[in-house]
Amino acid sequence: MPFTLAQYAQLERDELKKGIMLELLRHSPLMNFVPFEDVDALNVKAMRWERLPSGGTWRPVNGSYPEIDLGQVGEVWESVYGFGGEFKFDKIFDHMKNYIEDPKVAHLRAFLKSRAMDWNNAFINGDIGTNPDAFDGIKKRVAAMDSRQTIWFAANGGAPYDPTADGKAARTFFRKLNAAIKRCNGGKASLILANEAVIEGMEAVAYLLQAQGNYFDVTKDMLGRTFTTYKDIPIVDPGLLQDQTTEIITNTEVAGDGGADSTSIYVVSIDRDEGLHGIQATSPEAYDPLKGAEMESKPATMLRIDWWNGIATFGRRCIVRLRNLEAPSDWTEAVS
Repeated sequence: MPFTLAQYAQLERDELKKGIMLELLRHSPLMNFVPFEDVDALNVKAMRWERLPSGGTWRPVNGSYPEIDLGQVGEVWESVYGFGGEFKFDKIFDHMKNYIEDPKVAHLRAFLKSRAMDWNNAFINGDIGTNPDAFDGIKKRVAAMDSRQTIWFAANGGAPYDPTADGKAARTFFRKLNAAIKRCNGGKASLILANEAVIEGMEAVAYLLQAQGNYFDVTKDMLGRTFTTYKDIPIVDPGLLQDQTTEIITNTEVAGDGGADSTSIYVVSIDRDEGLHGIQATSPEAYDPLKGAEMESKPATMLRIDWWNGIATFGRRCIVRLRNLEAPSDWTEAVS
């Protein structure tokens, strides 16, 4: 049975591994929502229906059922990738006593925060064409799906869409968001992903329609973090890149008119059979390969983190991308 990283952390008895998992979760809410299924190979094959069986449903009295078209299945391959790193503790830290926070702990937390940000970015923007050591993210995956899985706020070729221009624009915004939810695995949407400004802006658009109380609510994850929900679907911000400034879902995507002033919203279905889920060959491992000994190359000890994981999309309609939304800072009701 697949478990989220938060659930694995609850079950983990090794305090070091448990701490590593929880620290990754603090900086990657995505890991809290995506369950990981154990696999026993670097590459995993699954079958998915390209066309369902048809025919043979009805027959007349004393007649036989028509010949059944058995449909068409296709093979889907997914892979796991090594994620983690080697954190080196300089021996000088062992001689430092006058500090507010243990420098080794502070450095390790920063190291894990950076790793989590990198995983978040791969989940959205990963492309094995540019980085073959990480998995393809949802942006690349939805581009390979049926064209109906991409919805344009403003037509491709047009200027990006301002949902606060007037009441009609606000209604269109939610009409298209609702369409994306319905197209996401037959209405089985699990997550809405957008950057911080868009999430703040969605509530501003709702206020224009005085409809915020009907659709928006809040929920909490296993770490007690609060998330806004729309129609009971959590809205999650993947956060920032390692420079702690650049949004993972940027406001500088290429717009329909060719400018660099638009952004996207993604709707994702988390489901083992026809949605998106995680796969892992190992649970996150944290260990000292030198068993406390000093490294030959420098006066330091080492902690190695190793987690072979990836994401899998065995369904054809488990991601919807809403494109060509104007950067919220340029809206009539600007969101900075």
